[in-house]
Order: sequence, then structure tokens, then C-alpha cells
Amino acid sequence: MKCFIKFRTSISLKNFLLILIGLTILAQDSIAQCCSPGNPVSGSEYVGTLPPKTLRTITYFRHSFSDTYYEGSQVSDYQGTHSGYDFLGEVLSYGIIKKLTVEAELGYYIYKYQESDALGKFTTYGFSNATVSLKYALLKTKKDMELALGAGAKVPVSRKVFSNEYGPYPVDIQPSTGAYGFVAQLFFYKGFKEKKWRVVVLNRFEINGYNADDYRFGNALFSSVFIGRSFAKNWAATLQLRNEYRWEDWQGDTRYLATGGDILFVSPQVSYTFKPRLTLSAMADIPIFRDYNGIQLGPKYAFGISVVKDFCL
Repeated sequence: MKCFIKFRTSISLKNFLLILIGLTILAQDSIAQCCSPGNPVSGSEYVGTLPPKTLRTITYFRHSFSDTYYEGSQVSDYQGTHSGYDFLGEVLSYGIIKKLTVEAELGYYIYKYQESDALGKFTTYGFSNATVSLKYALLKTKKDMELALGAGAKVPVSRKVFSNEYGPYPVDIQPSTGAYGFVAQLFFYKGFKEKKWRVVVLNRFEINGYNADDYRFGNALFSSVFIGRSFAKNWAATLQLRNEYRWEDWQGDTRYLATGGDILFVSPQVSYTFKPRLTLSAMADIPIFRDYNGIQLGPKYAFGISVVKDFCL
């Protein structure tokens, strides 16, 4: 059996793009703090189901930097802090049967820090939460369209809490939430072979539980629209519009009002496919809208690279 399935339908590209613009606006209105623990969203690598006996490995590196506080959607007078991280992630997907794929995600913070004039510098490193999930294709044509649902569990690989003689470091820069959780995904793909266009809609909802310190990071909803096109031999460009909404954090019965919020990114990406079945991509994250609860440190930019490799087993 072939590892790749090509895709086609009669929906026009113009009408489909108009529908997607509407979905994007709704995603932004549906209902982030800068360095919350857990695996950072890596970009367009999250895919639907795979053909049986196909193994896909995605290895990616991500660098992020933040140095500006915001109050709501406006720059705050409160400054003097900057933070960032270098993150290495791995996603393994395997096609079990025609419409069912199992997926595992794991990441490691090589370096994560927060530095302020008042408190000095905190640095951490280590494994983030792992995620194990199943994806099932509700609709998958032999040509160019797929609709898939996914669900799984978030597992704290490490519960180590970084601290010094004064107590634990801020929760934002701990590498892991230290708690179990739940992940649900909705994936839709549509290809337009005649014009080499591709469109992907991805929604991912994460529920976080309480950790050993009775702290719970806010649930999160990620809504993305990807529009991609092949523009030369083996080359492709993708533009992602991603909305991230995070609810407030809790500790016991106490809600932290200066956590959570809404942020919209535009993320350009360029990819080159080598033979056989190996793709190298580079991407960037640029915030274009934000609306935080209270005063928070917001991400300024991020960039990364990824390597995707398929194996027929």
C-alpha cells in the first residue's frame, strides 16, 4: 500500500477561501501569558490521519523572546523584564488502520529564563508535558479532502519544581505544568491540485488539571487557518493565522485575574521537500493582536525550524 494519498473535489477555491475567512473571524471572537509551561505550538506540522503502516517523525526547534508588558491590548508602563526559551520537540505519528492514527508528542526546554530588574534572573530546563492521542478520519476522500477528530491525554513527564533559597521560581517558567490534562483536536484539509493550493483548519483544545501544589494552568484553545501553495519544484510557502485563547489560572479556589487572554499571530513558513519523503521547514511567529487579562508580559517574536520524515513500515 502506498504511504501517500492524494486528494480533489468540486468546491471552488474562491468560495472556499471566503468561507475560511469567516471561520477565522469567528475563531478570533470565540474566545496568553507569554511563557506558560507545556509544549509550544509548533506550526503546521500537526496533521490528520496517516495511511496504514506509515510512521511520521517531526523534529522541531523553537526560539521565543518577550520583553514588553501589556495591559489589555495596550503597552503597559510596567517594564524591566524579559524572558524567552529554546525548545526542542518531537511528534511521532503512526497509521494503525485506514482512518485511525496514534500520535505522541514530547518536548524538552533546552533553556528557559525570566530576568527582571527587581528579582534578578531565573533559569530552568527539562521535559514539558507529553501528549498521547488518537485521531480518526470522519471523512477522507481518495483525492483531496479530510475531516478528522482527535483526543488524548497530557502526561507530566517530570514534576520537578525549580527553586532557590527564597522558594519556587515563577510558575510561568517551570518547564512542565506538573499535572495531567486532556487534549481534543479538529482537523480539516482541502487541496486544490489545479492551482497547487492547500488549506488546513486546525482547532486544538487543552484542559489542564491541578498539580501537586494545587495550581492549575488555564485551559487553552488554539484555532488556526493555514493557506499554502507550491511555488517551485520541491518548494512550498504557507501562511498561518493562529488565535490562542487562554483562560485564567487557579490555585485551589483562588483565580488569578492577571492570567489568560487572547492573542492572534500571523506565521509565515517556507518548506523544501527532499527525496525520499523528507521535508525541511522554517517559520516565524509575529503577534498582530493581543488582549490580556490585567498586566502581562507578552511574546515579541518566535522562530523555528522543523524536519519531517515519513517511513513506510
